[in-house]
Amino acid sequence: MKRKFFCSFFLITIVAAGICAAQTRSEMEVFELVNRERARARLSGLEWDDRLAGLARNYSRQMAREGFFAHHDRNGRSVGDRARAARINWSGIGENLFVCEAHPYFTTTALKGWMKSPGHRTNILNRRWTATGIGIATSRAGSIFVTQVFTRE
Repeated sequence: MKRKFFCSFFLITIVAAGICAAQTRSEMEVFELVNRERARARLSGLEWDDRLAGLARNYSRQMAREGFFAHHDRNGRSVGDRARAARINWSGIGENLFVCEAHPYFTTTALKGWMKSPGHRTNILNRRWTATGIGIATSRAGSIFVTQVFTRE
């Protein structure tokens, strides 16, 4: 009996690690796509910030878990509020959100959607932003939530 439990736990751990690794790869892919767009516009690339990625990842998870999609959470907290609560310092902060059904090219779809939206495009091409973090989560129903947080210090 103990052996079955251990094997099941081990298998679940491997599957969870694989999902996390895939999300991290996808987060880095979105990061690279964003910086490619910035380079096309002759802007400097954004620096990756693990604190911002954690903030973005937590928010994507919250939206996936609670079944909502908005820049303010159910308690009315904005990205600035969430960053202050996480003790992240910034002099400017912005956020892009995206949600879609799961498919192999969702990272490219997210970037294309953002670039077609004036507000999201402005965030991506804002020369004042210096750092970013991206977080991705998948809901139980299979929807993929992508959050990107931008800052300048």
